[in-house]
Amino acid sequence: MKKLFIALCLFVLASCAGHEAPREFRIFNSAGDAIYVQADGLENAGNKKLAFVQHGLASNLEHPAVQTAKKAFLDNGYVVITFDSRYALGNSDGKVIDGRLATFEDDLETVTQWAGQQEFYSKPFALAGHSLGGGAVLQYAAQHPDAAEAVVAITPVVSGGRWEKSCMDFMPDFCREWKQRGFYDYQGEVIPYAVVDEAKSFDAVAAARDIRAKVLLITAKDDQVIAPQDVKEIYPALKGQKSLGVVSEGGHNFATAESRRELYDFISRFLQSQSH
Repeated sequence: MKKLFIALCLFVLASCAGHEAPREFRIFNSAGDAIYVQADGLENAGNKKLAFVQHGLASNLEHPAVQTAKKAFLDNGYVVITFDSRYALGNSDGKVIDGRLATFEDDLETVTQWAGQQEFYSKPFALAGHSLGGGAVLQYAAQHPDAAEAVVAITPVVSGGRWEKSCMDFMPDFCREWKQRGFYDYQGEVIPYAVVDEAKSFDAVAAARDIRAKVLLITAKDDQVIAPQDVKEIYPALKGQKSLGVVSEGGHNFATAESRRELYDFISRFLQSQSH
């Protein structure tokens, strides 16, 4: 997993070469916690197209899914905001042990509110999120139907109960031990089982019924963290324009160059369809 955060494939690096270097910000929520933010594509501000991209649990803005989504938005003329959620592996405050879907939702709220004070801000905007971040952007779009015009949910958490079932189905020994111990160690951090239990109060299928934005759902055929069939169950609940993309390989974290190319293509085609 660590290798996924070191270097992305050449196609991602090459595609970003034509864009200005990102601007970095350190912003603070109402409790005084710091959140690290990057703004890319500020040369696109005149297009009045803005996107926010959020990573998943125990991750950061360098994750392949985040960087690939950012590339697709940049190439389609967006200003793109990526950020390290608190209680993760990035440059924001907090330890992973305290990360929950609720904290991801709070951080997305904080970042969108901060962006509202910036010159590049435009509304409605686009949202993209991977895994736990995918659940957060779906929830945001349901709660703020006038704010989001497009949502890209990449292998999103659908509910804590479904997450638990996927884990038990695909990785039974690991998941039983995780649940019994209450945590597992990852890159020097503690991943609590409480994050799964807390997400049991979330239901992406129910949230989908309140989303007015155009939505692209993306799953991976070989995802063993969030079962593809669970992501597909969100689809019929969506009332507006919607698309579904199934990546052929790469698993939950898009671990292969081919999976990232497919992910890019799905997002780029979806964004291009918004302009027609």
